[in-house]
Amino acid sequence: MNYYKIKLELEKRRIPVKDFCRQINLTEQGFYQMIRNESMKVDVLERISSALHVPVSYWFDASDYVPDETSGATRPIAEKDDGSISSKYIDTVTNELNKLLKGLNRRENVRGNLKD
Repeated sequence: MNYYKIKLELEKRRIPVKDFCRQINLTEQGFYQMIRNESMKVDVLERISSALHVPVSYWFDASDYVPDETSGATRPIAEKDDGSISSKYIDTVTNELNKLLKGLNRRENVRGNLKD
């Protein structure tokens, strides 16, 4: 998942982080911590996606660019120097999708138990 893309999207739309966090019922400190730690609960990601009117899958696009820490330029998040997709990126996406699926399964199980 491209956590940096959330910040870019807010900047692109000129939405102050403080206002956005209030809109999605999240503290600004919590928001920055999730971005920094690259860890986010499914329900928060769903609230962010809903507020920005984009599908959850939008945050997993491999063609996006992020800052390169060494040069300061930007680079595709999934691309290696030879232009191939890095296995680390594939592993990262797989792990993030598995986390999302587990979270969704837990939510569905809770909903199912409530109906019984």
